[in-house]
Amino acid sequence: MKITVQKRIYIYIILLIIFTGVVHALKGFTKNQNMASMLIMWTPGLAALLVSLFTKRSLKLIGWKFSLKWISIGWLFPVVYATVAYSAIWILGLGDVPSPTFLERARLTLGIDSDSDTLIIVSAFFYITIINVIPSAFMALGEEIGWRGFLVPELSEWVGLKKAGLISGIIWGTWHLPGILFGNYGQTGTPLWFRLACFSILVISTGVLLAWLRMKSGSIWPVVIFHATHNGVIQMFFNRITVDTGKTAYFTGEFGFALVPVLILLAIFCFRNMDYVRVKTIYRGPVLS
Repeated sequence: MKITVQKRIYIYIILLIIFTGVVHALKGFTKNQNMASMLIMWTPGLAALLVSLFTKRSLKLIGWKFSLKWISIGWLFPVVYATVAYSAIWILGLGDVPSPTFLERARLTLGIDSDSDTLIIVSAFFYITIINVIPSAFMALGEEIGWRGFLVPELSEWVGLKKAGLISGIIWGTWHLPGILFGNYGQTGTPLWFRLACFSILVISTGVLLAWLRMKSGSIWPVVIFHATHNGVIQMFFNRITVDTGKTAYFTGEFGFALVPVLILLAIFCFRNMDYVRVKTIYRGPVLS
């Protein structure tokens, strides 16, 4: 039986739904929530690897090429847009900075005996965005093998890169829904409709950006570093260094508004430049020409 791109994607979605459902069901029975989170993040990658083996899609098409230039760009993207968004929050008085609790914990974690808050902040920033990216990248790799190593290239062959970026972003956002609706992911004290709206726009916009980065670089590693850096710089640094002044939760994090306009602008830039990314088919899969 001939396996078309469409059939391969359908098989992937079915396996993804099954694996994700099973892991979420088992999550309620385990006390190790970190392990459960890691398993959930690896469901897209596991589904992609199994589909690739079953349908004889070369694992090389995931994109293992190493490029320091593109990895650096992948790291820089989230650092820049997060800095822009949170700077706006602090300047407009929507949140204060720095958090005394963050400074105290950073001093203990880093083992720095200094009264200089600036030294602590800079040290914590680079620790989170560089050293801590290494273990975070392992978890991000599980998702990115599925989303950008498999789904984006396959969708690009079927519907083109522009639609692939949008569709993959929608699927990526939908995959997060069980954790948001039935778990503790994104519990910020704001209305559910607001969190869903901000998060949906953020994920779809990021999906377009990452689709462009994956196909432009021809490699999965820039998007893995992007994903790991995004999680670290927002969740572990900017969120924690920001002091809540009352309505801050409406603007911070992946479920707040501040990141939305910045990521929309980046997505529009990448979307418009996708026509310059030439994709051709080689051995049942697209790679950068």
